Amino acid sequence: MGAVQDQIDAVLRARRAKLPLIEREQARWTAIAALLEDLAVALDDVAAVEDDGAPAVVFDVDGVGLQSIAASALAALATTRARLSRRTVNIGVSGRARNGKSTLLQSLSGLGDEQIPTGKGQPVTAVRSRIFHSDTNRSAQLTLHDGRTFCAEVVAPYFAELKLAPAPRTLADFERFDLADVGEERRRRPEYARLKEMQESLPSYRHLLTGEVRAVDVDDMRHWVAYPEGGAAGAVDERPYLAVRDAVITCRFPVAEVGAVGLIDLPGLGELVPDAEEHHLAGLENDVDFVIVVKRPDQTNAPWKSEDQAGLDLIARAGGAASIRDFMTILINTGGCDEVNIQALRNDLRHRLNEGVDDRNYLVWAADTADRAVVARDVLGRALTHLAVALPRMDAAVIDAALAQCEQAQAELTAEMERLLATVRAVSRPTAAEELIARADQVLDELVVSIQDWVAELRVRTGDAYDDAAFVERVEQLEEEIRGWAMDGFGVGRAAWVEKAHVRMRRAGASARYSTDALNAIRTEISRRFGGIDDILLRRREEFWRGMADALRPRLAGLLSGDSGQHALAGLAVALREASDPCPHLAETVETALDVRLDYRTRLLPQMRRVLDELRPEGIDPQTGAVRAPAVFPDTREGAADLYLYLNELARKAIYDAAVLLKKETRTMAEALLAYGEQFEDSFIRSETSVPEFRRLVGAYRDELWPEERTGPATATAKVQRVVRLLHAVADAAAEKVPA
Repeated sequence: MGAVQDQIDAVLRARRAKLPLIEREQARWTAIAALLEDLAVALDDVAAVEDDGAPAVVFDVDGVGLQSIAASALAALATTRARLSRRTVNIGVSGRARNGKSTLLQSLSGLGDEQIPTGKGQPVTAVRSRIFHSDTNRSAQLTLHDGRTFCAEVVAPYFAELKLAPAPRTLADFERFDLADVGEERRRRPEYARLKEMQESLPSYRHLLTGEVRAVDVDDMRHWVAYPEGGAAGAVDERPYLAVRDAVITCRFPVAEVGAVGLIDLPGLGELVPDAEEHHLAGLENDVDFVIVVKRPDQTNAPWKSEDQAGLDLIARAGGAASIRDFMTILINTGGCDEVNIQALRNDLRHRLNEGVDDRNYLVWAADTADRAVVARDVLGRALTHLAVALPRMDAAVIDAALAQCEQAQAELTAEMERLLATVRAVSRPTAAEELIARADQVLDELVVSIQDWVAELRVRTGDAYDDAAFVERVEQLEEEIRGWAMDGFGVGRAAWVEKAHVRMRRAGASARYSTDALNAIRTEISRRFGGIDDILLRRREEFWRGMADALRPRLAGLLSGDSGQHALAGLAVALREASDPCPHLAETVETALDVRLDYRTRLLPQMRRVLDELRPEGIDPQTGAVRAPAVFPDTREGAADLYLYLNELARKAIYDAAVLLKKETRTMAEALLAYGEQFEDSFIRSETSVPEFRRLVGAYRDELWPEERTGPATATAKVQRVVRLLHAVADAAAEKVPA
């Protein structure tokens, strides 16, 4: 089985490699779902606004229905992610009670009745178990319910089935509920008997409802997962299984080289538990790669019955896009059965399910589930051999189906967003022309004053009297740090540097090569270290943006939001572009201001390189035209020391010259920012398109610009604009699809 296990290990690795694709798509659809939730609220708000007795805008759309589109995509992605995240190949064992499901699990895992109870008559296993192979570990862990999950997942389905209300939300609610006050017809139902047993036996397991994960003795599992002796019904008894939400057992399977395999004991089909089949389906979708459906053809159970087919159809649903033939097999449990009944079932399956050809649609295997050697060879061995080939096909089908569902959801949302935006454009009523012009002029007049005041502040910083002390202090700090680096033997210590230089000079038989390499290294390091000026350059740029945002804020505050000037202006540019009547010139003007280049590499590096040319090994003096040759020193220890002093002197001079250059930059930087500010003022206020676009701005965002006016048309416009922004946001998020 070693080769098969190697193939399965390769499949598991391939699965994990595909996880990032699904996780990116999940993140996108989670964001879309949040936007759709906001959109549903915004649509309700618009519908609730009345102007002159009629709704301001009527959107023919179901907000909850839009959310369901995203929910379906997220559900498909969640199931796919659960599949790809598994680090084991999980084989589910399904079937109706008394068909040998628990016996098969025992044979596969090597466990016994104390871990996986078996019995005759009524179902015995009350808790779903997951069993994983390990060569070294034998342990059991129980995840216990807390009071909330117990009421929601265990008790509530019985209340729903019996139509009892209100369903309890706490243990105290459940304990107080008077089950005696229930109609006689419902009291005759077996679900009522089960619910009554739960309530009466509550003292026996209440103390266990802690929500904790508890390690227990593997040999004591029956106490936790089995119904009381005598069946599911009967006298009041201890029922600790009711407190158990999930059981995980780790043990060594009785098959060599099993590897990363898990067995999932699925809830028995046909058990007397409300929503049993839904739990069965959820277990299949989230935990299982392959399903073995056990059918035992004894005297009373030989034919393939309608309830067997219903279970098979349920499993097929859980397989989703995977082929039924890849996802499951029907295992005929031959143990203790007459050959005539076995053959009758084989024939029934061949003709009813496989169109007269063995294994055409459904795989059909046969084994005595109690014979561990046969089960190891003909069930587990056969299943793993099948999965080594089938799993990649199933994984590809599931991934493609999930991404196809996302693509379909994207197409639906895109079309719906476009339809709704067309509705807005068709029915939105403009503000009266005279009022619009007056308000636009008012906004423009206010902004002229505040923007010019801001530009005046920028101009002051270019004057001779202005001293950017923080900038100069940062330059001096960098100069001191870099000089210290040079004086400290260029970061390695003087003695170590001289020793290394001496050795390298002797190896080369000359000093020129080493001095050339050293000068190159010193020059590039000085240039790199002066890049530390970026912190204050970028701080000045953010101050510029914040000043611009503050100049716009007195009237445009409703369109400026964010934790920095840059974010506020970027949001304004988006609002201008995505207005119901867009303002592209104003948006472009803001975006140009956001393109300020003030970093070290852009503004200073070219000049810095010229200053540092004196650290080049050779070159031409621009004043005298003389050629500077590489420095030459004897290859002795004294020569190495002299070379160090020579390079150190050159470095300190270059550091000084570079600092002088940077200190001059404070004036240049201020002049650059002033130029950007003046250009913004001209383009934003005096451009040919400024006036008409300010009118569009006022028409689109009247209520954001005058938030104090919150009645009548103002309220309607603000709420419609919120819908418009959300429609654009949903459309943009949907457009960024992840390719299959």
